[in-house]
Amino acid sequence: MGAPLYDITIYYNGQVIKDAPDDLDFRRTVNYIADFYHDRLNGYKPPKTGRICIHLGPSKNWDKPGYFGSICSYDNVIDEQKYLSLLKMEKYKYILNLLHSTVSEIASVYNWEQSIFNEAYNHIIESGFKFEKFYPEKKSKDRKHTGQVVLTKTEEKSTLSTVVISGELVRKEQLLEKTNWYWYDSIYNSAKSCKWFDNTSFGLYKGEKNCYFSINEDEIISDLIDDTNNLFGTN
Repeated sequence: MGAPLYDITIYYNGQVIKDAPDDLDFRRTVNYIADFYHDRLNGYKPPKTGRICIHLGPSKNWDKPGYFGSICSYDNVIDEQKYLSLLKMEKYKYILNLLHSTVSEIASVYNWEQSIFNEAYNHIIESGFKFEKFYPEKKSKDRKHTGQVVLTKTEEKSTLSTVVISGELVRKEQLLEKTNWYWYDSIYNSAKSCKWFDNTSFGLYKGEKNCYFSINEDEIISDLIDDTNNLFGTN
């Protein structure tokens, strides 16, 4: 299968909408939607494709998508004044529709699995643009307790929580909160690496820097430094 599809990036080629570094609102909006969409592909990799780059502007300049190495690029038209007139949730939907329609065109050219992209689109719409990801449940070594990781994201923050079930006890506790680095966010690896350290401790273990929920103590125990981005920044 080779390397995965690392990311989907949306670029803006116009002059009407303020973009980073002058203004972060548009950049955060498109990054949040692109990251959400990319994650909901659940590891699907289009053949020979490591990145998808979508260029939005006032006009369409490319007749068809093209490749530079493993980077697949294509463009689409954004109605800049319409975008600026929308409320936040409407902006999310507008960008998602542009993203999905562009990827769908690429998929039709290169015979990608269109149903996977449709499922990603439908999930985001049905979620009300709430990024919440539940990882598979894991049993403790003695099979008496169950631990599960929940990842939530906003435009600015990534949050990792655990849900521990022990008999009638159900506890959801926040492990860490950090800056959202979108598709390069190390929190994805942190979520996958959460485990039972022993029969009563479930969470994240990184050498001497650990953060976990203890059934015995009935609380989160953390050795993390205050600035979690120093430990858990980008991948």
